[in-house]
Amino acid sequence: MTLPKHQYFEDPAITRLMGMMVALAGEVFVLKAKNERLERALKKKKVLGGKALKALDQDKDMQAWLLKEREEFAKYLLGPILEPDVAQLRREELFGNKADDRLPM
Repeated sequence: MTLPKHQYFEDPAITRLMGMMVALAGEVFVLKAKNERLERALKKKKVLGGKALKALDQDKDMQAWLLKEREEFAKYLLGPILEPDVAQLRREELFGNKADDRLPM
């Protein structure tokens, strides 16, 4: 089978894991920066203190939102491992799922 264009390692699973790690690292950085800006702004304006932020942990709407976000995040995070490469999807469209691996892309 022809390797995908962006196959950086011999084992395609390692390439997918690297994609997952990079996606996660980007998400973490953006979220940390956004969270820090929001907390600093709220505390500076004396809109919200630490106790009020802690109290949100018990809020039912917040808990529902967290559950939904966790599912979406897991789907996004695991996408590079669980989803076939775009090249593989195209190949299956052209030749079907049982395509002979010796067929050219």
